[in-house]
Amino acid sequence: MRAALATLREDLSAAGQALRRIRVESRIIAALVLALIGSWIWFAAELPAAFLPSPAETGDALYDMLADRRGDYLRAIGETLSVFLTGLLAASLAGGGLTFLMGAFPLAGRVLSPCFDLLASVPNIALMPLIVAFLGLGPEAKICVVFLAALIPLVVSGAAALRQISPLYAEAAMNLGASRTTAWAKAVWPQALPQMIAAVRVGASQGLTACVVAEIYTAMTGLGGLVAGYGSAFNMPRYFVVVLTLAVIGATLSTALRRLEARLRRRLFAERAL
Repeated sequence: MRAALATLREDLSAAGQALRRIRVESRIIAALVLALIGSWIWFAAELPAAFLPSPAETGDALYDMLADRRGDYLRAIGETLSVFLTGLLAASLAGGGLTFLMGAFPLAGRVLSPCFDLLASVPNIALMPLIVAFLGLGPEAKICVVFLAALIPLVVSGAAALRQISPLYAEAAMNLGASRTTAWAKAVWPQALPQMIAAVRVGASQGLTACVVAEIYTAMTGLGGLVAGYGSAFNMPRYFVVVLTLAVIGATLSTALRRLEARLRRRLFAERAL
């Protein structure tokens, strides 16, 4: 009996230590997720099934969609990810280059900043007819929509981040004989990388939204096409599966970028401390 009590005490102590190692933010997030699921179950029980499916019904719909021999769900995920990631990658490369150009050369910054401020005020959906007229209804048009949706906030946020970096870094490098481009690439750009990753995170959220809108507007493909199809048919369980899939994609990418941003900040602080 004493041995059993001692073992139980050790197990409880180990569990307590494990809980203490969990961050407070993680506990709060877990509590919020549980509260959200509980609210979902309660509302699903109170409302008609045509309005809100229960988690069990949504899980059954997910199983049926995965077991479907036609593979419409998995194909739609692949189509959406292909368009979204291609547009986001192109926007990140172009946005990084434009941001560097605007920071390293003040004239370029003064010319391009108003242009991007103007583009930021135009809704992406307003450009859809023009993009479709030039690129058609294929994936090129959707990639272009994602590219523009991600590029504009990325450049605007990245340029604002560069303006917060002290010009003394570049001036010190140029005083040592470096060219303006080299000074910005070696001394200033590393200081702005964490903020640039944060800008990519903002652009990614805008790009995913634009991707779904483009899929609905053009050829009704990908997850956007499933959202429109299941929504118009009031197939709420499958509709919720697609919406939750989009939420998982966005949350996963946002979490990965947030961790990359935190890692870059820790490295930057460590280099400054040396």
